[in-house]
Amino acid sequence: MRQQVKDYLAPRNKLYVDIQDLVKGLNRKIYGWKNYYSISPIGAKWLNRIDWYILERLTLFWNKKKNKRHKHARMGEVRKITKHTLAKLTT
Repeated sequence: MRQQVKDYLAPRNKLYVDIQDLVKGLNRKIYGWKNYYSISPIGAKWLNRIDWYILERLTLFWNKKKNKRHKHARMGEVRKITKHTLAKLTT
């Protein structure tokens, strides 16, 4: 799952795409994973880690798009932007 998220957000040609459009594309993948993996109660721990990874990758994308020096900064800003649009794997 992590590799698929990384491959989806990594290309430089996606820097022209709005973050809301990227979130819509990610939501399709997230809903598929959620339907498949949320059967196991043990899976919730791992799915929570994937949620965090998705937020990290979106922050890296956002900082690359805005040409910010610190790659891992401004995670709160990305959370605010994607608060009601980004799907979560865990409930």
